Amino acid sequence: MMVDVAEDERPNHPAPYDPARANPVPVDPAPVDPTSADPEQRRQFEQFQQFQQFMRFQEAQGQGQLPPAGPPPKKKPTWQKILFSKGFRKLVVYALVIIGVIWAYNHYFGSPPDDNTVQGGAGPGSKNDPGRAPGKPNEVVDALYRSISLGQPQVACYMFTKDAEAAFARNFEAADCTAAVAKLQSQVAALTGRPRIDTQGKQLVEVDSCTLRVKPGTTSLGTFTFTPFGDAWIISGHQTKECSTATTTTTTAPPTTTTSR
Repeated sequence: MMVDVAEDERPNHPAPYDPARANPVPVDPAPVDPTSADPEQRRQFEQFQQFQQFMRFQEAQGQGQLPPAGPPPKKKPTWQKILFSKGFRKLVVYALVIIGVIWAYNHYFGSPPDDNTVQGGAGPGSKNDPGRAPGKPNEVVDALYRSISLGQPQVACYMFTKDAEAAFARNFEAADCTAAVAKLQSQVAALTGRPRIDTQGKQLVEVDSCTLRVKPGTTSLGTFTFTPFGDAWIISGHQTKECSTATTTTTTAPPTTTTSR
C-alpha cells in the first residue's frame, strides 16, 4: 500500500539553495553609546570598528587606492663614498705621519751636500744657511774650530777641497775627514777670538794655528792654505805643526800672521 507524502515533507530531500543564506551580508550592529553600555558591549563595539577599518584597508589595497610610496633614497656619489670611507681616512693619517717624520728629520738632522767639489764660501745656498762655510779665511778657520768642537763633520769637512780634506784626515791618522772630526772633537775647542787676515790682492793665504787664539789646554789644528774659490775662499791644503806651550795657551795673541802670495 503506497502512502502519498507531500513533496516538502520528504525527510531526505535537500533544502532549496538560497544565495542570501549562503553568503549573508554582515550588518552593522546598532550603534552603542560608549557611556551607557556596559564594558563588554563597549569592548565588542571597539573590536567591530577595528574590523571595519581593516576591511576598508584591504579593499583599498586590492583596488590600488593606497597612496604611492615615497621615492627611494638617493645613492651617495662614488667620490663621497671614497672620501668618507675608513680606508681613505687611514691613508690620509699615514701620509701625514710620513710627511711629519720627513720634515722632522730634515729639520733636526739635515743632509750633507751631495757635491763635495763645490764647497766653502762658493757652496750652494744663501750666506745665512746653517752649516754653510763662510767666505773669508778668518771666518772659515773660526767656523772650522767651532764645528769640530761640536762634532759636526758635515760642516767642518764642507770647508775643504777633496785633496785638502784627504790631507787633513791623513795628517791626523784618520780614515777620512768625518773620522778625523770625531777623533778631534774632545781635543778641540772654539777659538776665543776671530783672527784678522788680510786677503786684499792675494791669491794664496796660509794661516798658522799657532798664532790663533786657541783655548788653553786644547789642540791646535796646524797650518791651513786658502785659495780663492769664486767670490770666497776655500781650504786647499793642510799641514801639521807643533806649537809651543806659550803660544797655544795665551788668549791675548796678536793678530794672526799670514803668508800671502
